[in-house]
Amino acid sequence: MSQSTAKVAFVASSGGHLEEISRLKEIEKKYDCFLVTEKSDFEVKDFCNRHYYVPQMNRKQAQFPIKFIYLFLRTIQILLKEKPEFIITTGALIAYPFCVVGKLLGIKVIYVESFARVNHPSMTGKLVYNLSDLFMVQWEDMLENYPKSMLGGEIF
Repeated sequence: MSQSTAKVAFVASSGGHLEEISRLKEIEKKYDCFLVTEKSDFEVKDFCNRHYYVPQMNRKQAQFPIKFIYLFLRTIQILLKEKPEFIITTGALIAYPFCVVGKLLGIKVIYVESFARVNHPSMTGKLVYNLSDLFMVQWEDMLENYPKSMLGGEIF
């Protein structure tokens, strides 16, 4: 299938979130895309031609506020350089700045709540629910937590 002219930013924290987003290979193949994830030992090969890495962070760390401000600045830099039409994210922490800045720049935001979230919403999901143009859940029970969401089924 030929590539669309639309540009898509795939954004996911390392580990399980990155594993989930890498399962969207059929979507990735159709668009000009880039991946934003955290620097870690977990790596996804053959997914998007361009990758951007941001530092891993934990909101319980003392340096978190400084790192989080840096993440917002890096987000602005990446989005202004790449100018995607869509952001597709599976969370977690790094997704929030991309959703906020993306909305401010007029970029469509698609959030996929984690497969691990069967009954209770994630913090990131709660924060970006009203920012998202499309909010997808992978479990039917999660429709109660996010009434305006769409049941997308399991990525795995």
